[in-house]
Amino acid sequence: MNKFVVMGKIVGPHGIKGWLKIQPFTEDLKTLGKFSSWFLSKDENKWKEFKVESSSIQGRTMLSKIEHVNDRNDADELKGFLIGINKIDLPALEKGKYYWSDLIGLEVINQSGFNFGIIDSIMETGSNDVLVVKDLKETLIPYLSDVILKIDLDKKNVLVDWDENF
Repeated sequence: MNKFVVMGKIVGPHGIKGWLKIQPFTEDLKTLGKFSSWFLSKDENKWKEFKVESSSIQGRTMLSKIEHVNDRNDADELKGFLIGINKIDLPALEKGKYYWSDLIGLEVINQSGFNFGIIDSIMETGSNDVLVVKDLKETLIPYLSDVILKIDLDKKNVLVDWDENF
């Protein structure tokens, strides 16, 4: 079974010829455009492959044309769809580097044993990324080397140097 990594989201149509406005979830905006095909899904359960015909960067967004989407109505129907790449097609990362999708769902615990909850999402803030951790309340924890002490994908947890009272 394929495992897909969500790399972006279709935010709406662009123009009248079926072009899509994309919000990439990648550090380098050009990364998504390097793939010749994307998998689209509304719910991350059912994925459908589409060939990418053309892409360009415009500010912080990407404009793309994919096969079988030929007018504004077709493009509008894909608004909100997620763009996935098959995980086996992604380059291997160096030790200590992680794809965001690997971190989503991990438990976050501090050195005192306090459990903050589960990583729900990750935000870009400009200066550093921030883990959005949810349990009974939402906790924002900066993704910095002096805060994130250890990531253990096997144990599905992250050890942090962060006070539970923040």
